[in-house]
Amino acid sequence: MTIKPQIIGIIGAMEKEIELLQQSMTNIQSHQFGQLSVYSGELDGKSVALCLSGIGKVNAAIATTILIEHFATDCIINTGSAGGLGTELHIGDAVIGTQVAHHDVNVTAFGYTHGQVPQMAARFNSHVDLVRAAELAAPNAGLRVYRGLVASGDQFIHSESDRQLIRQHFPDIVAVEMEAAAIAQTCVVLNKPFVIIRAISDTADSSAAISFDEFLQTAAAHSAQLVRGLIQNI
Repeated sequence: MTIKPQIIGIIGAMEKEIELLQQSMTNIQSHQFGQLSVYSGELDGKSVALCLSGIGKVNAAIATTILIEHFATDCIINTGSAGGLGTELHIGDAVIGTQVAHHDVNVTAFGYTHGQVPQMAARFNSHVDLVRAAELAAPNAGLRVYRGLVASGDQFIHSESDRQLIRQHFPDIVAVEMEAAAIAQTCVVLNKPFVIIRAISDTADSSAAISFDEFLQTAAAHSAQLVRGLIQNI
């Protein structure tokens, strides 16, 4: 691996999405930035800053900026749950988001691709070394791991019509969630490498809300497991 971060930033939107990582940390210190919580310390022998960002893209962008500017993190890992849009995905499967896009941005009237923020790329690429580190961790994690496009929007996808609309714009999509694209865009603007790690809690259909509540803990645990393996490989 060419990437050797001194301090690793980790972001999860919900308490359940970070609690296993937080419980595994040592020499932990708590920091508060308004409503946003950050825990610094060590995880698997590496210095980390773990952030509970809150849900949604604005919260995620704020969290990413704080980790980079206040904690001097060298890279950002996003962990948590996602809705599966890939036909082969099952609840509990892990996803490495090799590419990330906004599914709820539409400036096509000015010639941009659907999902593209003006003056930004249509898709953001996770750092190849971080993707590789996650892939190397997959066998030991004992999880089914997929890789591909993750798309973000400020909405919880829970209907077949929403699924089909997103697939229409992003035929190669694997999973959908609410923070990754904002984290990726912020990292691009601030010139920091990132990777998106998620696990499937639901299939973004009419039963998504029930499935999400039931399987969030499983998804969070599987995502955290892959994140820890990734950290051990960098």
